[in-house]
Amino acid sequence: MKKIKGTPLRVSGSALVAISFGMFASSGVALADGGGGALGLLVSAFLTLSIGALMFGSSSVSARADTPVALASVAWSWLAVSIAGALPFLMTGSIAWAHFDNALFESVSGFTCTGSTILSDIEAVPRGVLFFRSMMQWFGGMGLIVLAVAVLPALKIGGLELIANEAPGPTADRLTPRVTDTARRLWLLYGGITLAMIAALMVVGLSPYDAASHAFTTVATGGFSPYNASIAHFDSLLAEFVIIAGMIFCGANFSLHWYAFNRGPKAYHRVSELRWYLGLIVGSTFILVWLNFGNLSLGRNIRESFFYAVSLGTSTGFGTSDFTVWAPAAQIVLLTLMIVGGMTGSTAGGMKILRLQILVRYSFREVIRARHPKAVVPIRMGAVSIDEQIAAKAVGFILLYMGLIVFGGLTLAGLGVEPVTAFSGAVSAIGNAGPGLGDAGPVSNFLVFPRLGRVILMFLMMFGRLEVFPVMLMFVAFARAVSRSRYKVRQ
Repeated sequence: MKKIKGTPLRVSGSALVAISFGMFASSGVALADGGGGALGLLVSAFLTLSIGALMFGSSSVSARADTPVALASVAWSWLAVSIAGALPFLMTGSIAWAHFDNALFESVSGFTCTGSTILSDIEAVPRGVLFFRSMMQWFGGMGLIVLAVAVLPALKIGGLELIANEAPGPTADRLTPRVTDTARRLWLLYGGITLAMIAALMVVGLSPYDAASHAFTTVATGGFSPYNASIAHFDSLLAEFVIIAGMIFCGANFSLHWYAFNRGPKAYHRVSELRWYLGLIVGSTFILVWLNFGNLSLGRNIRESFFYAVSLGTSTGFGTSDFTVWAPAAQIVLLTLMIVGGMTGSTAGGMKILRLQILVRYSFREVIRARHPKAVVPIRMGAVSIDEQIAAKAVGFILLYMGLIVFGGLTLAGLGVEPVTAFSGAVSAIGNAGPGLGDAGPVSNFLVFPRLGRVILMFLMMFGRLEVFPVMLMFVAFARAVSRSRYKVRQ
């Protein structure tokens, strides 16, 4: 059989095969638990594996593949796994078929590591399905395409471009000369951190199921929990400390961690973005404690302020209480943290610390140039000068990012959503942060948004997770392919 020349088809097929194994593993959890859902998970796994293998086997890498095609492959693969990820919810009856869009919302929220949910009673869902729900975020954290590049060298094209657009941020570091080795090392580090998190959570008293479920969503900075009360379910200070440490670690650059493991902790000292990242978390904690002073006991104030500064500063979205009852100024601080997010090359969402650094230094530089028009003032990050093209791209990204927030917020408000809920929902979605403010807080769910509103939020989640440009180029590559096919027909 002649293979179709279609890089996005082949990449999407490999991604579907990968997540099918997560479904098989989750069906085993369901069987062991005895709470139902095993058959639905098995059917979903076989369907996903069959379709993925067919897509992969019937396609080949296009000889004309370029960066736009590589970017489009990322976006199309994310759409494919999101559709497949809805199957376990539907096949097990956790979400009715008539509400397919709700199942798709849960899946998109999972794979984009957003953590927003439409489930009103999470604990009523079979444990096997909830385990897969956590695994979706684990797969989405480091990126399915990074996995594909690591284990499927047959892809051969656009390897570094794929990695660059799976690991969120404006840069992607090549850890080794070979792209496949880089991907394998990233996944080795990611898997090792996951195992360490599971062990640490079990040591502080969590069951193997709870430890694995929360480790998956902590290292992915995703925020899904199999409990309605999220982390508050355990009421354990030790568990919170372990999860906080995991969120801080995984909200930082994974390439930096790899260098530090191999060359020693001095590798951390040279990176100004890391200092900004930690400084933002610590500074936000002090501000939140001050703003909440008198409303909470001192111990509870410090505990909750630190937890939410980390949880929302890394776009994880775990909860220990309802922060929508905090002072309005404190909620604005949390909203700002959602917008900024974590470091480049991490599993965190948001516009990233590095872009914030560039924006601040770019703004100061323009103020100086307004006073001294002939001055040559480079944009510096520590000892490194930032190229003008990179700075312009970062500023352009921020403008586009903020424009999408405004568009999303205005559209949701136009659909009848209360303005605070609408704009915070848009911020949370594109920042992949999870909870919002107003009616979409940590103790609520996203059914407060109308059906069309949830579709808009899904698009914002995809735009945020894939750094905007791949989603746009997905449509560009598709339009270009259609144009080529029409040209051939005319000839």
